[in-house]
Amino acid sequence: MIIKKIVGISLLLVLVKGFCHASDTEYPEIQEEAVDIGKNLVLRCTGPDSPLGAHSTVMWVREGRKEKLNQNRVQEDGSLSLVSLKREDAGVYACSVEGENGGNHEDVIKARVRVEVRTPPPALVNVTVHPSTVLALLLWDVAEDGGYPISHFTARYRLAHQSNTQPNVSPNQEWHFVVPDHISANVRQIDVYRLQPNSTYIFQIWASNSLGPGNVTEMETKTLNDVEEIELARHLLEGAEEFDTRVWVAAVAVVMGTLLMLAVGTCYLLYKECQTPNLQSEDQEVIELLPNIILNPGFDSDAERIEPDENSNDQTASVLNNNTLVHPARV
Repeated sequence: MIIKKIVGISLLLVLVKGFCHASDTEYPEIQEEAVDIGKNLVLRCTGPDSPLGAHSTVMWVREGRKEKLNQNRVQEDGSLSLVSLKREDAGVYACSVEGENGGNHEDVIKARVRVEVRTPPPALVNVTVHPSTVLALLLWDVAEDGGYPISHFTARYRLAHQSNTQPNVSPNQEWHFVVPDHISANVRQIDVYRLQPNSTYIFQIWASNSLGPGNVTEMETKTLNDVEEIELARHLLEGAEEFDTRVWVAAVAVVMGTLLMLAVGTCYLLYKECQTPNLQSEDQEVIELLPNIILNPGFDSDAERIEPDENSNDQTASVLNNNTLVHPARV
């Protein structure tokens, strides 16, 4: 019993010592590196503040992967050279130096770098097609953008058995692009028109960023065969192919020209209104005189002043409304 207790205590001390040693180990902060697909990248093991020893052995590993890195890519200064990076080369790379832990023969991690490989967008997710008789609704979602913002989406469609019926048609001519060709990056659904009822179609859609188009997602669906909907669509789309867009452009130009002329005329009137303030004041004085003339027919704004005579006692005579001259009484 005593021997069992001693063994148990010894094991406990070993575990505590190992835990303390593990807690004292400090891993360097992960650095971030981003590079475009197909480019080269050099990862530094240490910086200028912590140079490697003269006889240090450097080992690079990629965390989370079982396969070992090709150590031939390790240069003399301990840096790792990555050439023609692919999507699967992304991950966290760790650099360790053998035998630099205070004389103990243990590897010390000097650097950790997370490498991001920027690529064209991956395939879209949740891509579905909801067909009708002569149209279909195409929906999709975006999981990743590849490292650059998505610039636009592109979708196209064709009949599934068109190659068998038209052997002289090239594969590129079989496809019809959904209008517009560059679908906005904020859009997540679009309608596809002018389909044939009761027909099987293949739809393709992909995203693009500054590195180019991404992976294509392909779906196959069959349109419905509803006689009422087919007849309704025929009436709605009748004459659509013969419609001349130049007529619409001309109508828009006429409307815009009319609005422009109205705007210019309004600006001219406002300009003239600001440049003639004196005329406004004169017109206002004439308007104020009209009520006085109407109510007082004898009103004369330009009436002559009557000079005082010898009987007025140096007072001015007054003119009544009936044009009667009245002198003030003598004192």
